[in-house]
Amino acid sequence: MIQSSSLRFQPLSREQAETVLSWRYTAPFDFYNPPPITETVINNLLQPEWAFHGVIHDQEFIGYASFGADGQLPGGDYQGAALDIGLGLRPDLTGAGWGAIFVAAIMDFARTEFQAAAVRVTVAAFNERAIKVYHRLEFVDTSEFRYQSVSYRVLVQAKAHHGQRTKARSRIPHA
Repeated sequence: MIQSSSLRFQPLSREQAETVLSWRYTAPFDFYNPPPITETVINNLLQPEWAFHGVIHDQEFIGYASFGADGQLPGGDYQGAALDIGLGLRPDLTGAGWGAIFVAAIMDFARTEFQAAAVRVTVAAFNERAIKVYHRLEFVDTSEFRYQSVSYRVLVQAKAHHGQRTKARSRIPHA
């Protein structure tokens, strides 16, 4: 079984940034397709203030996470104290049982690396698959808003008990 503790984090490299920008999701998740690869976009992903990190499993780049204001959208209610998280899982891994492990590992990293008492995500309201994962990991809905004709939900997960890691395991056999 794969566990969230088996995922490693490293500052996003240029090669990983280029890889992320080449990812393409199938409908309706093509909404999350990144912009075309340009120097400006690559440099933005590599800016230290956005704190983009690559997520690695068995020496393989499987996704990314950002920590801070990059996870916010205009119009959202971000008044409560929480670390905003943006994230993306490699397209071929979506819908294959990786969600809870991936998100749990990101939350654990956020709490350890950034001493986050609470973490917050903003997700398109139509993305029921992601919202189910967040609810399973004890996120609660705090608000909903519209931005560029799309409805979004803001969810927050309060701090786990001291020393307790977020528990998530996959049914995917470890390769």
